[in-house]
Amino acid sequence: MKHTLFSLVVGLLLLSCNKNETVECPTDLACTEVFVSIGVTIKNKSNEFVKLSKTLTEIEGKAIEVGQNDFDPIYGTYTILNDAALKSVKKSGSKVTFKGFDANNQLVVNEQYQIGHDCCHVIKISGKDEVIVD
Repeated sequence: MKHTLFSLVVGLLLLSCNKNETVECPTDLACTEVFVSIGVTIKNKSNEFVKLSKTLTEIEGKAIEVGQNDFDPIYGTYTILNDAALKSVKKSGSKVTFKGFDANNQLVVNEQYQIGHDCCHVIKISGKDEVIVD
């Protein structure tokens, strides 16, 4: 009886210590110091860059603040997401929505992206590089 009880206790202890935790990213990973941003160019039908009054990025429906989301007048791009939000997306990819508003606060851009990461930098899996608005 004692042997059976002892075996049962040892078996339970072994099972409770056997965690199948998988670490998505190792903590000792050496990454470059490059700060990656994923952007989108917004143009009108005349192929001119469009200046939006406000942008919004949502990850899985939750609005987040994206630093450096200013309009780049040289390349006409807006930042969708950057490395500051790396921990907010799944490595395999998360649904990201980029919204842009005109001067009248009307929604003129509503694009879906799939964005993941490689443990060091965000990576665009799918989505447009350029959006044409009316």
